[in-house]
Amino acid sequence: MPLQIAVSQPNGSVAEHVLFEGRQYRIGRAQNADIIIAHPQISRLHAELQATNDSLWQLNDTSSTGCFSGGVPVKNIAINKPQHLFFGPISCKLTPVEHSKVIQLDSQRVWRERQLKRYQNQLQNCNDSSALIHLARECLIQSLACERASLILFDEENKALFGLGHEPWMNSENFTGSRTIIRRTMETNAVLAVGNIVADNSLNAQQSIIRNGIQAAISVPVCIDGKPVGVLYADSLVGRRYFTETDIEFARSLANLLSLRLLFHAIEHKLYLIN
Repeated sequence: MPLQIAVSQPNGSVAEHVLFEGRQYRIGRAQNADIIIAHPQISRLHAELQATNDSLWQLNDTSSTGCFSGGVPVKNIAINKPQHLFFGPISCKLTPVEHSKVIQLDSQRVWRERQLKRYQNQLQNCNDSSALIHLARECLIQSLACERASLILFDEENKALFGLGHEPWMNSENFTGSRTIIRRTMETNAVLAVGNIVADNSLNAQQSIIRNGIQAAISVPVCIDGKPVGVLYADSLVGRRYFTETDIEFARSLANLLSLRLLFHAIEHKLYLIN
């Protein structure tokens, strides 16, 4: 039975890997590891995984910083059901999956690629700003299974124009998204994705998150000439496990398409003023 490994990433996403029976896999910081975890507290060869039969995997700790299950160090552990382990400080979920599930995961990736291509064509042919915003929201809600989404732009004084999208939760006075996550995205000009906010100590005490019951959120910078002018934001109030790297890449590609579209609008506006 294949084994799916979900490794937590610094930006809040999760890198997914699927391992198959018949060979040994090495996990570590080294470039020749099968699963590379680029973290200073991860050993060059941190752990080894191998299937011992059709339904059982064996993990062996080969590190100096340890592997942990429930806070307890483990040197060897048999995996025939979902396990949540820590390789040093890095959270990893290991889940045995049926071969049919692997095919389903591959189908999801292909579907995302097709969705992005379809949206790309629609965005390129979208001349109306309201329609552009509506399409961006639709992309995130349908493709990432988030309940709420919005394109949030900022003016020259860095004040958010929350009224984009014409839904009550987006209005400035009643905005119930996470201002903290949006602000961090603008400050760092980097994607921030948190699939389980309750477990994130840097966010779970924020008043906007507690008050509005946000369980998961993703925020992607939208830039013009390399400078963030807004974010593509989506969240969920019912919770989810994590955002995958495929999710992040989809949202980032969508934000890039929006950035190009906004740049085109800005150039058109400048040409109009000149004429």
